[in-house]
Amino acid sequence: MTPDKYELPVAVADNRKILAEMVGTTPEYVSSQISKKSKGWCVVNITDDENAIDTD
Repeated sequence: MTPDKYELPVAVADNRKILAEMVGTTPEYVSSQISKKSKGWCVVNITDDENAIDTD
């Protein structure tokens, strides 16, 4: 994530292997950073729910 108030993602991937390739590291390092809750690393689960209700 960017180190500002917006915390925009630097990279988004479907799995840790792809993310590791994108940022030039190993899948194990990605997992380690996420499990230690290191600053700048997080997992966000996104579902594509066709039945979701838009409240806007």
